[in-house]
Amino acid sequence: MRILLCSVATIALSGCSWMGLGHGNHHGRNAAYMGKQNSYSQSNDDCCVGGKTLSRWNIEGGLGTSLPAGGDVLTGAQAHPQFNNVRTLKNLSYNDAFDKGIRAELGGSYALNPNRKVTGQIYQEKANGKDIVIGSQNGNALRGSISDYKEYGVEVGLRQYFQPKALPLLKTVRPYVEGKLGAAHVDDIRVDNIREIGGAATPISVNAYESSWVPTAAGLVGVETLVFDRFTMGIETGLRFRGVQKSDNSTIGTPGGAQYGGFNNGGSKYSVPITIRGRYRF
Repeated sequence: MRILLCSVATIALSGCSWMGLGHGNHHGRNAAYMGKQNSYSQSNDDCCVGGKTLSRWNIEGGLGTSLPAGGDVLTGAQAHPQFNNVRTLKNLSYNDAFDKGIRAELGGSYALNPNRKVTGQIYQEKANGKDIVIGSQNGNALRGSISDYKEYGVEVGLRQYFQPKALPLLKTVRPYVEGKLGAAHVDDIRVDNIREIGGAATPISVNAYESSWVPTAAGLVGVETLVFDRFTMGIETGLRFRGVQKSDNSTIGTPGGAQYGGFNNGGSKYSVPITIRGRYRF
């Protein structure tokens, strides 16, 4: 996580010098979106209202998907064997256990200068759990239903814009990078209806993780384009990190659940967001 956080901060804070920006010669709205040569320091409707005063405050929102990219939710290889390995469990990643997630964001930003913004947002993310093979028992497949994944949280970040780039149809887009830090509340995770396919054993449910708060971080890249006066839209992606959720051992040691001890030692979660964003400046 230390490497990720350092990378996020370095990218966000060094963007100005990296792209040769920060000398007050960025193009304004007509330059950024119509190809004319106006300076932000002179007139810039893209970041200013009326072309004279910097629009400090913005409201922003986003909607998109979240693709699992790393981390194990179930660590079956660490679970205790039963009756001379009659039962074996598998390691399952977040990609194995959950469908692609849906993520919604709402927040705002404050312009420090025409090229750099401080951002803040609240968000919610959901993904459906799968009914999948989690191991084997007596030579038969052992299946279980993973409960749905639910997460909400708050993040703050620093966004650095670069020089506008010309593109067909859109005329120009404005790329940016952003680093974020935050905290997320993740709902409890269970494995329900664990049953041996073709066997006579009674299905059981086992708790895996407690509802808990965890740290988050993200490094993002994106582009924006002007849609109409004061409103831009864009798309962004990157890499998100979510800290380790607290294990729930309340059913470990109960009848039927004793042999699942150790299956809930999962670590951090990594995901790749793809988000459509909108921004309105005041």
